[in-house]
Amino acid sequence: MSLEAPAETSPLAGVADELRAALGDSIIAMDEIWGHLNVRVPPEKRPETLAVLKTLGFDYYDFGCGVDWPDEAVLEVFDNVFSTRQNLRVNVKCRVPRDEPKVPTATTVYAGSDWHERETWELFGIVFVGHPRLRRLLLADWQEGFPMRKDEVLRPRVEKPWPGEFFEA
Repeated sequence: MSLEAPAETSPLAGVADELRAALGDSIIAMDEIWGHLNVRVPPEKRPETLAVLKTLGFDYYDFGCGVDWPDEAVLEVFDNVFSTRQNLRVNVKCRVPRDEPKVPTATTVYAGSDWHERETWELFGIVFVGHPRLRRLLLADWQEGFPMRKDEVLRPRVEKPWPGEFFEA
């Protein structure tokens, strides 16, 4: 990614300027793709970045997820926030090392990030430090590993064989 600013005619240009003013050198990269402003910040700046966006009118936490980049030995946290008044979207991205994936929670800024962080923790193993209820949401308690990581072997149905009968035609 580059530090290219959105074109002056873009409605996201003002948002980019406000983020630069508030976060300064904390911004690693910023660009506009497909009408979304993408901002990459260090993990420790995630809550602050989301708080600045909330004050700029991004009132809806749309979704959060994880991305596994095994060739780079990093996991990425991806937050998408939306301004219902301006009809604008911003993606906030943070990269963490695969061997110690920790990032501060966004629940202190957007309560709607709760389930998204739980799902990301469960599927990718990214720990959201300060999350009030980081517990399983989708997988069974016996599940081991993180099924959305690209190095995870997805086992076929081995734990419990199918109890049905086979019928010949």
